[in-house]
Amino acid sequence: MDMTYAPRLLATALVRPPLSKVAVVEGARGVGKTTLMKKDLVRQGFSYSTLADPATLALARADVTGWVGRLELPAIVDEAQLLLDLPLAVKERVDGLPLGRHIVLTGSASIGRAGLGGADPLTRRARRFTLWPLTAWELAGGTGSLADCLFDAEPVVGKVAGRDDDAVLTMMAVGGFPDYALADPAPTVAEMAQGVASDLASLFSQTVLPNSDYSAVRATAVCQALMTTPGAIFNASRIGQTLGFDRRTVDNYLGLLGRLFCIHWLSNLATSAPRQGFTRAKVHPVDSSLAVAALTRAGVDLLSAREAFGQVLESWAVNQIVASTGWSLGGQTAHYWRQAAGDREVDLVLTDAHGRRVGVEVKAGRVYDSNWLRGLRALETADRLHRGFVIYTGNEVYPVDHNIWLIPVTALGDPKAWRVD
Repeated sequence: MDMTYAPRLLATALVRPPLSKVAVVEGARGVGKTTLMKKDLVRQGFSYSTLADPATLALARADVTGWVGRLELPAIVDEAQLLLDLPLAVKERVDGLPLGRHIVLTGSASIGRAGLGGADPLTRRARRFTLWPLTAWELAGGTGSLADCLFDAEPVVGKVAGRDDDAVLTMMAVGGFPDYALADPAPTVAEMAQGVASDLASLFSQTVLPNSDYSAVRATAVCQALMTTPGAIFNASRIGQTLGFDRRTVDNYLGLLGRLFCIHWLSNLATSAPRQGFTRAKVHPVDSSLAVAALTRAGVDLLSAREAFGQVLESWAVNQIVASTGWSLGGQTAHYWRQAAGDREVDLVLTDAHGRRVGVEVKAGRVYDSNWLRGLRALETADRLHRGFVIYTGNEVYPVDHNIWLIPVTALGDPKAWRVD
């Protein structure tokens, strides 16, 4: 493998029929969107323009409709979030064209919508994709989707290569941003803490969202609060009291961090749709490196602080799986599950296009404990459960019930741990 580039499996979904007229590829800055475009789509005949180039941006701003009209199709427009009028011009260009991939827009912030309720000019014309940081599956050169394996592949029972806690911590600290994940030698935990802090400071100090009015200081403070409690259920009042902000300010900055792809959230499958949104959502960093860096800067020794170690491990595992739904064939959606009353919870629940559900629990332990199944069994009683998995730090794949397996964290990045018929 070229150690400066790891093939991105999302590329398979971008060219998989049926093709919408527009594809929108969004993701955090530095996640590899430009490299993906040039390595995979330009080679297939797409023209390439980037609005990160000041001259190009100036031309496009002067006459966005004319500029889009002159694009050589099929076309890629990189950093498309920098031009607010671009989605409407793209809509006008593709209307009347036959189905097929005509324009791909990429952005380091969400494109064409202001947030959860924002209007989207590209509705019914575009399919949206998120490019996540590199997964362990991609780094191992895997094909197919981990999410699809959880539904239909057979786990290969037996012992696998394990990792001690130091190695797991290093894995989570380095994370999946290509500049770090592909570095040789791999950066240390301390080096990652410094690098991530610098990256976030640069992100919040630059104008990556046109016409956005936000404070870099407040964005940094809310980000730090969220990153030091990865996978926690969002509580704006608690964060606001800690930081001295009102609840609305915290809500606004959570939305901002989501638009910048610093964080993502899972809603509760057990909660009715009208009550969803930020309230009671579980908030995860988009990459475990952000959480490890924040906790390291806060003076937390993750090797001894087992609860914090487990929280970061949960986010790491959730991200590995949720990222793979982007190129899966199963059309999965992701939630967590928690009973309205009681303490039963499942860290991640995937539901596929056929209504089948897979539950995933993540445990920072090396020795199996039957109590680990409480959440999965409660979910199976309250709803249906096609399969369940407990991800742990041990080294054995083992069936603990008729439809529940123990799976080492290493199996999430090991295609050989799954038997596909």
